[in-house]
Amino acid sequence: MGKMLFVYNPRSGKGQIRSQLSYLLENFGKHGYEVTVHPTQRAMDAAAFVETHVKEYDIIVCSGGDGTLDEVVTGIQRSGCRIPLGYIPAGSTNDFANSLGIPRQMRQAGKAIMEGEVYHCDVGMLNEAYFVYVAAFGAFTEVSYKTSQEWKNMIGHMAYLLEGVKSLSALKSWHMSFHSKERSGTGDFLYGMITNSNSVGGFKGITGKDVTLNDGIFEVTLIRDPDNFMEWPAIINSLLTREKNRYIITFKTSKVEFCSEEEVPWTRDGEYGGSHKDVLIENLPKALPIIVMEHSNELLEEIPEEEEDWEESPIEEN
Repeated sequence: MGKMLFVYNPRSGKGQIRSQLSYLLENFGKHGYEVTVHPTQRAMDAAAFVETHVKEYDIIVCSGGDGTLDEVVTGIQRSGCRIPLGYIPAGSTNDFANSLGIPRQMRQAGKAIMEGEVYHCDVGMLNEAYFVYVAAFGAFTEVSYKTSQEWKNMIGHMAYLLEGVKSLSALKSWHMSFHSKERSGTGDFLYGMITNSNSVGGFKGITGKDVTLNDGIFEVTLIRDPDNFMEWPAIINSLLTREKNRYIITFKTSKVEFCSEEEVPWTRDGEYGGSHKDVLIENLPKALPIIVMEHSNELLEEIPEEEEDWEESPIEEN
């Protein structure tokens, strides 16, 4: 009989995991697993528990939002143990699950874990901290971690939009330099994201075309401070449609550094990632063995076509 650790956040989404818990555990038991259940108690509880106990199990399954997944992956990576991870999404956005084709319905996601196959996905590092699919700074990034769980549960994506609108009047740019093998520059930036996902904040396609999750490469998107506030609608539209815009810089890389004279607040998978003057972001290729639906590997590992470069205004090159 195999041993499973089941970690779940009872507050994610609308707490629907409670109504499905008995069914899921019974299903795992029918497939020969002895299950240990650990409901999270506080921030970083999942990371600490998994890091300490992961070597006692054959498989880990977690249920919650992107933040819960981030903690479990952090615990696995810190432990140095590479056992398979199953994910049952229960959050407000679930960007990573959507990118992997993991079912939204909990029972279907549980079934996929028992019948699926392992996909070795990239993991990111921001300085010494891990992230699953996105590291970001600037405009609106505070929205995700300052919006309460209860507010997210009540109105979902609308919570982010309402909080985001309130922050429009206080937009701040950060004077930063960035450097990678592919591209370097300096400028005033309102927003930046380094991603390994097909969607961020529930917006599909915002990270670019032909995204592959196990190619060792991140997609980088930076938004420069526009000349005036009236440019914002065009910038947002270009970000959502991937049309050319002189204020948006995009490139692909496996490693990028950011430097600023003042501390810049960052997020990792929608959770607060600390304030830093110097940030090194690196891709750890195929570091996470996560279970996806059978045959999903073929779709996920398609060789991406070369993406056409956007037409951008000149920036100060290093």
